[in-house]
Amino acid sequence: MRPYTRPLLIATVVLLVLAPAVGAIGAIGDGSAEPAAGVDAADTTVQEETVTLTVAVRTPADDPVSGADLTASWENGSATATTASNGRALVDVPAGSTVEIGIDHPEYVRNTPFVVESADEETVSVTVRQRGSLTVRAENERGDPVEDARVIMRADGEVVVNGRTNDDGRYTSGTIEQRSYSLTVVKQGYYRVVRDVDVGDSSRETVGLEQGSVTLSFEVRDDRLDPPEPVANAQLTLETTGTFRTLQNGEATAQVPVNADLELEVTKDGYETVSRTVRVGESARSVAVNITRTPILNVTTVNDRVLVGERNVVTVTDAYGDPVADARILVDGEGVGRTGGDGTLTVRLDSAGNRTLVAETDELTSAPRTIAVVRERTPTQTATVTPTATSTASPTPTPVSTDTTEPDTGVSFPGFTPISAIVAFAALTLAVGLAARRRDE
Repeated sequence: MRPYTRPLLIATVVLLVLAPAVGAIGAIGDGSAEPAAGVDAADTTVQEETVTLTVAVRTPADDPVSGADLTASWENGSATATTASNGRALVDVPAGSTVEIGIDHPEYVRNTPFVVESADEETVSVTVRQRGSLTVRAENERGDPVEDARVIMRADGEVVVNGRTNDDGRYTSGTIEQRSYSLTVVKQGYYRVVRDVDVGDSSRETVGLEQGSVTLSFEVRDDRLDPPEPVANAQLTLETTGTFRTLQNGEATAQVPVNADLELEVTKDGYETVSRTVRVGESARSVAVNITRTPILNVTTVNDRVLVGERNVVTVTDAYGDPVADARILVDGEGVGRTGGDGTLTVRLDSAGNRTLVAETDELTSAPRTIAVVRERTPTQTATVTPTATSTASPTPTPVSTDTTEPDTGVSFPGFTPISAIVAFAALTLAVGLAARRRDE
């Protein structure tokens, strides 16, 4: 070994040993040490995880459809792609999201978007069919167009088309898949028509509708009572039918058009008005309507006329005669207490005059009731009854000769005639004789 080689070798070894230590000291000194190789610095930004859907667009014959524009939509986002010659396209979507895929193509169509639940790395097959349409014409028995008839088309139980005919009785579906559908045409007052149709490129279908009606039976009851009681003479107003009333048994009937939704209103004095929609099909049916009395407060008192300072019992009841508890009683507008559980309150009226009583709750106020308060009772005069003489048949007078004239004494003794005078004198003589005999004995 040459003389200068050995010192050079020793210096190299020393530098190799000291270099890592010097680097560590420098890192500590400036506080900017870099992470070790292979260790990523902490990233505070959380990125949404995405997955790639492979969408394969096919015909019912499993032929690939190229050039189909896809629109994938999810909550707060969307993406687009176009299928290649193999009918496939790749779409990046959020992992686990619900994705709707719509398809636009000049020759093919899909009635509803394809839905992917909980998206993952997967391949989904989406079936499309050739574009078609259907024009429906509704007509009556005479061949006249029926406007505003409802047209419904279903495929696999799902509603695809829902519209109404125009004033010419026609409705055109727009672009839909060429396939078989269940067609329903219905209008108020006409029987429903349901049939299967095959839709091609531009199909047409004529549907004849027949008018019809059914009988509705109504029963109006007051279900506040137990058991519920029929309500007689209730007025029913039914759309297309008019106004009619219930009988004593609370029942009524009406002839109404088939397949109709009719507005019904039931009214009666003292009862709450009830309004509802009655759905009519193609067979007779019964309709039960429950109504209740209009809420009111009734106030009664034991006496309507009392003395000053006398107590009087006030009773508050509802429309059904049931007691109303905790009703506030006011006398001349001033509260005097509340009714108990039996609906009564005893009040004392300390001043004379006509006093006005009213009962009220949070929702209701009674009609006023007047109580007369007097200082003392007014004696009641008893009418004097004058006896009425009973007429007695008078004997037929005996004719008296006009030649006999009684002397006029100037004193009138009513009822005394010559005969009555003789009878009286005989009675007096007999009485005097009897008295003398008793003295002699």
